[in-house]
Amino acid sequence: MTVKRDQITFRVPLTDAFHRAAQGFHQHHTDRQKGKRVYLNALSVQAVQFYLSCLGVTTCLEKSDSWQPVSQVLADTADLWVEDLGRLECRPVLPECASLEVPSEVWRDRIGYVFVQFDSALREATLLGFLPQVESETIALAQLQGLNALPEFLEGVRRDAAIASPTRVTLHNWLVQAVEAGWQTLDVILAAGQKNPAFSFRAPLTQTQWLKPLATGVKQGKFLTLSKAPEERILFIVGIAPTQKGAHFNITIEIYPAGNQTFLPPTLQMVVTDAANTPVLQAEGRQSEGLEFQFSGGAGEKFNVQLSFNQFTVTEQFEI
Repeated sequence: MTVKRDQITFRVPLTDAFHRAAQGFHQHHTDRQKGKRVYLNALSVQAVQFYLSCLGVTTCLEKSDSWQPVSQVLADTADLWVEDLGRLECRPVLPECASLEVPSEVWRDRIGYVFVQFDSALREATLLGFLPQVESETIALAQLQGLNALPEFLEGVRRDAAIASPTRVTLHNWLVQAVEAGWQTLDVILAAGQKNPAFSFRAPLTQTQWLKPLATGVKQGKFLTLSKAPEERILFIVGIAPTQKGAHFNITIEIYPAGNQTFLPPTLQMVVTDAANTPVLQAEGRQSEGLEFQFSGGAGEKFNVQLSFNQFTVTEQFEI
């Protein structure tokens, strides 16, 4: 693979420490091909981490799926967690490869993609360039944006995240009828759906238990759009109910298809994370009629709900 003369790259020495970390993950995998992928992924992630550290960008290996043996088994992931931004995919490129490969399983929940080419002895890595998003498993080298544009791109992502950052909703306030703007009772949502089909949901759901108010709690909902297309809309419902344990509460999180949609998009993903942004609950739409999580927590505990569909992500933040 030949890089354009005018394209800026960045070379990183693959130190013994890099290889020891990669070997530590490699030994967990008996499948030879899987072990090789995990090894190369670990090297590429560390190379990008080194580059970002030179720019003063804070990252965390421990929050990266690529640094979790279980996640390595489930997916061919080479992500690096960038603080306050999200996951940056660091795809390894072998010296003899004529094109860049990106598995479809990492096309979402990524802020961007950096491509890292190794020399034949695995002693040096070259960061070739990056892409903000991908929609194909095979990428031509000519498609890459120059590495010199990456810092500005990351800063743009940071600005957008700051603008889009939602206000954290304090759920126990709902119990005293102090509800943030944008949230509505189920009765109001039902009435809106009768007036405007775009703000409705499947008729069979109007007969189900979830529409009934909680006996000792509160449910509020709102519609969320999961892409630039208004038809990609879901109904998002959150409920809180006190328990007999004093400052402990039961929480419900529900999503349902809206508008003319009968089922949730199959690739829709709902993830609940704790205050440290560590996933604790996760499910996919898989063309189901709805998804629901139930859990409990103490007053003041924080959690987030992240809804991802293709390249689009919505995050709602809560405090019990």
